[in-house]
Amino acid sequence: MNANWISDYEKACSHALTVEWFVSPLEFSWGTGKEIAEKVFRSPSSQNATLDKVLAPELYKTSMQFHFRAQMLVYAFMREPIAKKYALEIESGLIELYGLDFLSCLSQWIYVVEGYSRQLFHVTSTSNVNSASWHPPTTGDATRDKTISTVCKALGDYLDKVVYRSTGDTMTTTLSRHLMLHGNLQNKAFYSQKNCLSVMFVLDALVFIEMVINSRFPQIFEDSLGDAERISRRKRVYEFERRNSMEDTNLLKIGVLSEHL
Repeated sequence: MNANWISDYEKACSHALTVEWFVSPLEFSWGTGKEIAEKVFRSPSSQNATLDKVLAPELYKTSMQFHFRAQMLVYAFMREPIAKKYALEIESGLIELYGLDFLSCLSQWIYVVEGYSRQLFHVTSTSNVNSASWHPPTTGDATRDKTISTVCKALGDYLDKVVYRSTGDTMTTTLSRHLMLHGNLQNKAFYSQKNCLSVMFVLDALVFIEMVINSRFPQIFEDSLGDAERISRRKRVYEFERRNSMEDTNLLKIGVLSEHL
């Protein structure tokens, strides 16, 4: 990535963190992702539920394009050595997100972030995975290493200050790994579209870093035998889940689960 991309991404992530959002470097690299992020996170702000209710559906529309997400699964998550160890859980959670099942999505993804981070950043501690324990790899190429360090810094700040932040507020809706995995979460509104998107963007950052390390970014769009069919199948699955998310049966399921809120 060039110096302008690096600077712009760093700024967008810094502003997004003030409202407890994270910016996907994959989304920031193609299509309208960079333009949207710079517009939405053009300055620091204060976290508030009203913003999240407006922003989450809009980011969902732009970030969940069937073709792009199918390509990312096939070209990125199913190819990179560490990512492909978690590709089953990642894609299963993505399918649940298309079906608007936020609880199932988060339940599959939240622990993947920790496992992926441990392996990618060579974390030896068995009790702590915050960024102070990371050992981000280097490649010897100045631009690639600056890209890696920039995304690592943004990702580490988000995980440390949001996801892994200690809290005793069991009614929070803020994305908290500790409350969820220790069974202390009391507010079921925690399972939200915003939190699912935020974890997806974190997974995007992890695979982005792995691709840059392995010199497979931005050369990501290189077909291997069978890739076109894999992408096509996934597009059909994702489109089916999205279309049926508004069907009566799925809405009834969401309604039944909403009785617990």
